[in-house]
Amino acid sequence: METAIMLAKVFGPFMGILGLWMLLYGDNVVKIMTATKSSPVALYSSAVFNLLIGLFIICSYNVWQWDIFFFVTLLGWVMFIRALIALFIPQLVVKSLMTKTSWMKTMGIVPFVWGLILTWAGYYM
Repeated sequence: METAIMLAKVFGPFMGILGLWMLLYGDNVVKIMTATKSSPVALYSSAVFNLLIGLFIICSYNVWQWDIFFFVTLLGWVMFIRALIALFIPQLVVKSLMTKTSWMKTMGIVPFVWGLILTWAGYYM
């Protein structure tokens, strides 16, 4: 439980701030994704970063119990799976996710809410 609290305290504010930035600066998100599409190095680096963080979370806390810390475990697996897809099927990521600019602008809602949940779990539970 202490590990889950520590991970929630770290990744909660991180995701909340990132999600808020995505919501407030949606045009910048579109510019970054457009640049990432044309740069295999950026896509690869992002995938490796997600793989590393996802594996770190999975190895630190991988408890499938229906409570608030379920979101910590789910975060690790989402990052891990997203990294595998970006590494082994990058054209799928580019084609399906990075071409819908209106969708990218509002996608900040997910990390923002997830970050709020993790922050609340880490600091107030």
